[in-house]
Amino acid sequence: MDLYLGIIFLGWGMCCGSFVNMLVYRTAIKYKILKIKRADTGVRPYNKNRSFCDYCGRQLKWYENIPVISWLIQKGKSRCCGRKLPTEYPIIEIVTGILFLIMGGNGIPPLQMLVGLVIITLLVFNTVFDWKYMILPDFSTYILIGIAVVMLILGGNENQPLQNILSAVGAGLFLLFLHLITKGKGMGIGDVKLAVFMGLFLGWPQVLVAIYIAFIVGAIVGVLLIMKKKIKRKSLIPFGPFLILGTITAWWGGEKILKLIN
Repeated sequence: MDLYLGIIFLGWGMCCGSFVNMLVYRTAIKYKILKIKRADTGVRPYNKNRSFCDYCGRQLKWYENIPVISWLIQKGKSRCCGRKLPTEYPIIEIVTGILFLIMGGNGIPPLQMLVGLVIITLLVFNTVFDWKYMILPDFSTYILIGIAVVMLILGGNENQPLQNILSAVGAGLFLLFLHLITKGKGMGIGDVKLAVFMGLFLGWPQVLVAIYIAFIVGAIVGVLLIMKKKIKRKSLIPFGPFLILGTITAWWGGEKILKLIN
């Protein structure tokens, strides 16, 4: 990939990462997980259309809203009230930028790439929101499912729609079974809906690779967190991020993984 084109994809991705940070915050407010905080400044704490300070609600200037760079210049603090900003903000922006950069280097047609970038943005959003609040918002998952359905309809392969639909049914029923036998403690209904998207989007056998990776990585992370005493044995951890990791891995490297296995 050309250097300048790479910089464009990286910057574009970091901007979308900034959008994800904003969307996570506002969705948490909408779901009443977070309450809007207001300092004694007389500033209106919430603006539906413009970016604002997480703490005092002051509308941000454009130069306070540059992905990663603003956070570094401000030394991880808000300019208005001096409160420490979450480290996750620049991390999410950088990770999204890297994912966009990888996607941009795949050499696929522009329209397909654009759809792929939208999918990446939604997957990053789901990952962050589920990891923080243990909820996979329906609206983002339904959008992903809708995109997968449209891709199947416009794909031009007569055999693919049926194969992917069966994959979606199989993946959804498998996670639904786990949801029922664990009474929702081992697997949430949001994970079931995400599995439907995975089947529609990846098809067979890539969806199997994705689920396998999710369970292996999820188990490893769970053990490490227990060993470091971050969680207890009976503590719940979100499974959505591991399903999404498996999805991206199978999406970009599923065929290579299957060849290695065979």
